[in-house]
Amino acid sequence: MTYSIIKESTMWSTDSLKQKVEKILNEKTKDGYEVVTVAFGLNMWWMPTAFITLRK
Repeated sequence: MTYSIIKESTMWSTDSLKQKVEKILNEKTKDGYEVVTVAFGLNMWWMPTAFITLRK
């Protein structure tokens, strides 16, 4: 089993970050990945950031 961590950030809108994360999750689950965790927070520049952990 292998794990992958994807980091996605946005400068302006948490709604656009949510849409990006949904798109990534839909694409990866179609490719056979299992979603382990999705965490939202802020990076060191106070930009909304998501961390997605997947395994295959």
